[in-house]
Amino acid sequence: MIIDSHLHLGYLSGFYNYDATYTALINMMESLDIGYAISSSLYSLDYGDMEKGYLMDIEAYEASKGRILSYYVYNPHEAEKSLSLMEKYANRDIFRGIKIHPSWHGHFADDEKYRPVYEYARAKKLVILSHTWTESLTNPVQKFSVPSHFEKYVSEFPDVTLILGHSGGRFEGINEAIKLGRKYPNVCFDVAGDIYIDGFVETLILNASAEKVLFGSDYPMMDPRIMLGVVMGSGISEEDKEKILCGNASRLFGIGVGREA
Repeated sequence: MIIDSHLHLGYLSGFYNYDATYTALINMMESLDIGYAISSSLYSLDYGDMEKGYLMDIEAYEASKGRILSYYVYNPHEAEKSLSLMEKYANRDIFRGIKIHPSWHGHFADDEKYRPVYEYARAKKLVILSHTWTESLTNPVQKFSVPSHFEKYVSEFPDVTLILGHSGGRFEGINEAIKLGRKYPNVCFDVAGDIYIDGFVETLILNASAEKVLFGSDYPMMDPRIMLGVVMGSGISEEDKEKILCGNASRLFGIGVGREA
């Protein structure tokens, strides 16, 4: 079984998606033997309508018979509202973690406005997944999400697991992410996105740990078959591939421990 721990429901401006409905997601999961998926709704994350996004998450969970799980979204511009909605939709069978996106929300990852979400995650024992990437001249907004900015909170909240989405994205960011992961036990990585660096997965395993890496696709912006091929075609052991594709996410998110059918 495969668990996709980083994907989305809904449409994103700038990307042409043939079909970003939960029906299309379920069909994709069936075709690729993906047993569970964990989504952060683009309505919550990009368009700012968190409540609409959560209602869609619930609909997807029910339609998939519990196979499409979700992240809450924390927006530092609306911190109080974000936390209030997490309490309103406090179904832990559906919502297994919290997604943050410093680049889209325009706040550095070490900004004090993120302290409430780490406090909430600690209190509720929820994993945080954050977008991370590498700043460049062509993508300057990524300055908010470079991996080094996350050290403040991973050091202050050692009991909160933080997944560095995209593992820093590009060469410099990946190296930063690895340094953070080696230093802090509560830092993990995922392989979601268009990360086509030769030896990417092998480098994460060699320099960090197979227990810290999760499979993610960034669907529907990205085709899940690409990163599945990167993991399955890598030079790591079959045991480590199983950890990345299923075991680590199962452990972190409590998937397959009695709450699912």
